[in-house]
Amino acid sequence: MDVVGLAALAYVPFLLSSPGRVSIDTKQYLYLDPGRLLARAPYLWDPHVGFGTVPHQGIGYLFPMGPYYWLMEAVGVPDWVAQRLWLGTISLAAALGARWLFLMLGTGRAGALAGTLVYMLTPYQLAYTARFSVLLLAWAGLPWLVAFTMRAVREGGWRDPALFALVVLSVGSVNASSLVFVLIAPALWLVMAACGGRAAASATVGAAARIAVLSAGVSVWWVVGLRMQGAYGLPVLQLTESLRTAARSSSPTDLLRGIGNWIFYGRDAVGFSIDQASDYLHDGLVVFASFAIPVLALATAGVLRWRHRAYFAVLVVVGTVIGVGAWPYDNPSPYGALFKAFNDTAAGLALRNTARVVPLIVLGLAGLLAAGVTALRSRRHELVAAAVVGALTLAALIPVWRVGYLSRHLDRPNDIPSYWKDATAALQRDGDAARVLEVPGINFSAYRWGNTVEPVTPGLIDRPFVAREVLPAGTPASVNILEALDHRLQEGTFEPSSLAAYARLVDVGTIVLRSDLEYERFNTPRPRLLWSQLTEPLAPGLDAPELFGEALPNRPSPSLPMLDNVELRTAVDAQDPPPVALFGVTDAVPIVHTAPSAQPVLIAGDGEGIVDAAAAGLIDGNQLVLESVADRLGELRDTYSTTLDENAADEYAAAFERAALRRHPRVRL
Repeated sequence: MDVVGLAALAYVPFLLSSPGRVSIDTKQYLYLDPGRLLARAPYLWDPHVGFGTVPHQGIGYLFPMGPYYWLMEAVGVPDWVAQRLWLGTISLAAALGARWLFLMLGTGRAGALAGTLVYMLTPYQLAYTARFSVLLLAWAGLPWLVAFTMRAVREGGWRDPALFALVVLSVGSVNASSLVFVLIAPALWLVMAACGGRAAASATVGAAARIAVLSAGVSVWWVVGLRMQGAYGLPVLQLTESLRTAARSSSPTDLLRGIGNWIFYGRDAVGFSIDQASDYLHDGLVVFASFAIPVLALATAGVLRWRHRAYFAVLVVVGTVIGVGAWPYDNPSPYGALFKAFNDTAAGLALRNTARVVPLIVLGLAGLLAAGVTALRSRRHELVAAAVVGALTLAALIPVWRVGYLSRHLDRPNDIPSYWKDATAALQRDGDAARVLEVPGINFSAYRWGNTVEPVTPGLIDRPFVAREVLPAGTPASVNILEALDHRLQEGTFEPSSLAAYARLVDVGTIVLRSDLEYERFNTPRPRLLWSQLTEPLAPGLDAPELFGEALPNRPSPSLPMLDNVELRTAVDAQDPPPVALFGVTDAVPIVHTAPSAQPVLIAGDGEGIVDAAAAGLIDGNQLVLESVADRLGELRDTYSTTLDENAADEYAAAFERAALRRHPRVRL
């Protein structure tokens, strides 16, 4: 199989997978409006989301993923085709890199083909093709990094270190931990090469220095962004998956199969998120083939005579040891206990997803099999052995040949519904003086028409937008006040009378009610019930809604009928809402404004107290509202000593001191 054959194997299966459907891969805004995403990416403060936020690794989309999708849109390529070409290109880059590496190390063409297939068709990619393909860039770049490192040591000069740095530039910008894990492989080669004597050590140190300088130079642009996010943004690492979650699936046997990733076995109410996952647990042929590949490779390592055998064996061993991490979490080995302790540091938390080291294991196994096939020294035997390895590799991907690379629970149509386009156009029409609040909140934006993970609205408008999602954006205080409203919506304790005052207080001019959510998936509010709360009668302080889309029944999946006490107490004749409705806020307060400092409202509490005060009519959203905070008593006394008499100022300070609670920065002060 030559390069043309590898290209066909890379692109054709992706193009045949779910034609016309767009996976939720990486960032939906790459497909909705890549130009808008690129325009925001260079900035380390994003005022458009979460009351303003320091974006997490958003700058990384400046290259290569953002420009690629911008170009595809500019030339009119359908989103789903552009996505499949992107995925196919990653797969082809991984294959060509592995093939070149193996041929450079002296394997025969049949052996190189066998190793290439093992690396290219690894199940490792299935955890990411439908969801986080940007993380596969490190997998695609690994064999190139190793090959350029080898040549840099052997030939000297700056050419190969520069090529190494270009690969780092292309694969490392969005997720630092994936890059760190694959850089272990060239680092191991440098260490082993330095052990070859004084001359070898000198050449190795020189090559390593050139590689380090150039790679650091091309990475400064995104490293600075990551550093700023860590210093001034929300603690994203602490707010996402825990070490316990990450270690749940990192068993050594699964790592050797190319899996070991908690994402791969992830589930929600509708089942496995990744369609192919079940087969790796229950399909006998798939299980056999996926185990046979590492068993055959390790057996080959035991009898193989090849100068590079030690290096590829070390890749397998080191990769497996690192990948296991804290598994099993509740009864770890001494190494696992040490890793759990390491997780308490910032670096340890960043590297908790140890399964991202699996490309090292796969490359090690592929290299051993490539050399093993070549060692047979008989053309016929080489071809037979290569065919056996290829057959096992293909068998290990039977789930892909059955259902494709993507997953039906993680995609949407190529074009989003027209009513969403019309609704976002209406939001744009009203200008950006005030924010947009979208309700109800949802963990991941699974609409009845498809899953996007992220809400589509902020990708289509320039107005500041806020909605409760599983990963919060903004500041701790802004997240607090958003959660205070949304959990009332989720729990059925929401009081419509609070909404307009709340909206004015947080500078919201339009409230978007999304009623086309797949609400049973994450147990969010029932559309008919929430619609009736807002419209029967119309919630005070809101304008009559502007409706988008036809009001059709939004019924749950038969597998999750949601026939419970909430549904049973909903009136039989309750009206079905339109998919999207926009409620203007009467006398909305713009983001940039002033508020009178005389007679402020003091609340001994946080966002919860603010929502309750709004429901009770104690605030209407136009006053200056202060939350109590003990460490600002002196500042508050000085501020109000000019507008209040001494006794009143003392009373304010005493009230704050008694409460000793924190201030909410979204509330004007």
